[in-house]
Amino acid sequence: MKRIGFTLMQVVGLIAAWYAADCASAWLGLPFSGGVVGLIVMVALLQSGVLRPAAIEHGADWLLSNMLLFFIPLVVSVVQFTGLLEAEGLRLFAAIGLGFVCVLLATAFTVEWVCRFERGRRLRRLRAQRGAPQ
Repeated sequence: MKRIGFTLMQVVGLIAAWYAADCASAWLGLPFSGGVVGLIVMVALLQSGVLRPAAIEHGADWLLSNMLLFFIPLVVSVVQFTGLLEAEGLRLFAAIGLGFVCVLLATAFTVEWVCRFERGRRLRRLRAQRGAPQ
Protein backbone atom coordinates (compact mmCIF):
# COMPACT_ATOMS: atom_id res chain seq x y z
CA MET A 1 0.00 0.00 0.00
CA LYS A 2 2.89 2.31 0.75
CA ARG A 3 4.35 1.78 -2.73
CA ILE A 4 1.01 2.63 -4.37
CA GLY A 5 0.88 5.92 -2.49
CA PHE A 6 4.51 6.64 -3.34
CA THR A 7 3.89 5.92 -7.03
CA LEU A 8 0.73 8.04 -7.00
CA MET A 9 2.65 10.98 -5.49
CA GLN A 10 5.29 10.67 -8.21
CA VAL A 11 2.66 10.55 -10.97
CA VAL A 12 0.97 13.64 -9.53
CA GLY A 13 4.37 15.34 -9.35
CA LEU A 14 5.13 14.52 -12.98
CA ILE A 15 1.70 15.78 -14.06
CA ALA A 16 2.23 18.98 -12.05
CA ALA A 17 5.66 19.46 -13.67
CA TRP A 18 4.12 18.99 -17.13
CA TYR A 19 1.32 21.46 -16.33
CA ALA A 20 3.81 24.05 -15.03
CA ALA A 21 5.96 23.64 -18.15
CA ASP A 22 2.88 23.91 -20.38
CA CYS A 23 1.80 27.12 -18.63
CA ALA A 24 5.34 28.52 -18.88
CA SER A 25 5.51 27.66 -22.59
CA ALA A 26 2.19 29.40 -23.25
CA TRP A 27 3.09 32.41 -21.10
CA LEU A 28 6.47 32.85 -22.80
CA GLY A 29 4.95 32.30 -26.24
CA LEU A 30 7.42 29.56 -27.14
CA PRO A 31 6.96 27.90 -30.54
CA PHE A 32 6.94 24.40 -29.02
CA SER A 33 4.78 22.58 -26.51
CA GLY A 34 5.06 22.49 -22.77
CA GLY A 35 5.99 18.81 -22.97
CA VAL A 36 9.22 19.74 -24.72
CA VAL A 37 9.94 22.47 -22.16
CA GLY A 38 9.20 20.02 -19.34
CA LEU A 39 11.48 17.41 -20.89
CA ILE A 40 14.35 19.89 -21.18
CA VAL A 41 13.86 21.05 -17.60
CA MET A 42 13.59 17.46 -16.33
CA VAL A 43 16.79 16.41 -18.13
CA ALA A 44 18.60 19.47 -16.74
CA LEU A 45 17.42 18.69 -13.20
CA LEU A 46 18.45 15.05 -13.51
CA GLN A 47 21.85 15.86 -15.03
CA SER A 48 22.64 18.51 -12.42
CA GLY A 49 21.77 16.18 -9.55
CA VAL A 50 19.02 18.43 -8.20
CA LEU A 51 16.51 15.67 -8.92
CA ARG A 52 17.43 12.05 -8.28
CA PRO A 53 16.07 9.43 -10.69
CA ALA A 54 14.61 7.50 -7.75
CA ALA A 55 12.35 10.50 -7.02
CA ILE A 56 10.37 9.91 -10.23
CA GLU A 57 11.23 6.35 -11.23
CA HIS A 58 8.10 4.53 -10.03
CA GLY A 59 5.73 7.21 -11.35
CA ALA A 60 7.45 7.31 -14.73
CA ASP A 61 7.41 3.51 -14.96
CA TRP A 62 3.70 3.44 -14.18
CA LEU A 63 2.94 6.12 -16.80
CA LEU A 64 4.98 4.28 -19.43
CA SER A 65 3.41 0.91 -18.65
CA ASN A 66 -0.09 2.39 -19.00
CA MET A 67 0.65 4.57 -22.02
CA LEU A 68 -1.71 2.58 -24.22
CA LEU A 69 -4.65 3.98 -22.25
CA PHE A 70 -3.76 7.47 -23.45
CA PHE A 71 -4.40 6.38 -27.06
CA ILE A 72 -8.01 5.28 -26.50
CA PRO A 73 -9.39 8.76 -27.43
CA LEU A 74 -7.38 8.57 -30.66
CA VAL A 75 -8.96 5.25 -31.60
CA VAL A 76 -12.46 6.56 -30.81
CA SER A 77 -11.88 9.61 -33.01
CA VAL A 78 -10.69 7.41 -35.88
CA VAL A 79 -13.95 5.47 -35.68
CA GLN A 80 -15.93 8.73 -35.72
CA PHE A 81 -14.15 10.13 -38.79
CA THR A 82 -14.22 7.18 -41.18
CA GLY A 83 -15.34 9.47 -44.01
CA LEU A 84 -12.19 11.53 -43.66
CA LEU A 85 -10.10 8.39 -43.65
CA GLU A 86 -11.79 7.13 -46.80
CA ALA A 87 -11.15 10.44 -48.59
CA GLU A 88 -7.68 11.33 -47.27
CA GLY A 89 -6.56 8.07 -45.64
CA LEU A 90 -3.66 7.34 -47.94
CA ARG A 91 -2.17 10.81 -47.52
CA LEU A 92 -2.73 10.72 -43.76
CA PHE A 93 -1.06 7.32 -43.40
CA ALA A 94 1.82 8.41 -45.63
CA ALA A 95 2.36 11.51 -43.47
CA ILE A 96 2.16 9.44 -40.29
CA GLY A 97 4.56 6.85 -41.74
CA LEU A 98 7.03 9.50 -42.86
CA GLY A 99 6.84 11.19 -39.47
CA PHE A 100 7.35 7.85 -37.73
CA VAL A 101 10.41 7.06 -39.83
CA CYS A 102 11.86 10.54 -39.21
CA VAL A 103 11.39 10.24 -35.45
CA LEU A 104 12.79 6.73 -35.48
CA LEU A 105 15.92 7.79 -37.39
CA ALA A 106 16.44 10.93 -35.30
CA THR A 107 16.16 8.90 -32.11
CA ALA A 108 18.53 6.21 -33.38
CA PHE A 109 21.16 8.72 -34.49
CA THR A 110 20.85 10.68 -31.24
CA VAL A 111 21.24 7.56 -29.12
CA GLU A 112 24.22 6.44 -31.19
CA TRP A 113 25.84 9.88 -30.87
CA VAL A 114 25.30 9.98 -27.10
CA CYS A 115 26.68 6.45 -26.69
CA ARG A 116 29.80 7.32 -28.69
CA PHE A 117 30.21 10.54 -26.71
CA GLU A 118 29.91 8.67 -23.39
CA ARG A 119 32.32 5.92 -24.52
CA GLY A 120 34.87 8.54 -25.54
CA ARG A 121 34.45 10.34 -22.25
CA ARG A 122 34.98 7.14 -20.27
CA LEU A 123 38.00 6.23 -22.37
CA ARG A 124 39.57 9.66 -21.78
CA ARG A 125 38.86 9.33 -18.04
CA LEU A 126 40.47 5.86 -17.92
CA ARG A 127 43.50 7.07 -19.84
CA ALA A 128 43.84 10.05 -17.50
CA GLN A 129 43.68 7.75 -14.47
CA ARG A 130 46.39 5.48 -15.88
CA GLY A 131 48.55 8.42 -16.84
CA ALA A 132 48.67 7.42 -20.48
CA PRO A 133 48.91 10.14 -23.13
CA GLN A 134 45.66 10.96 -24.89
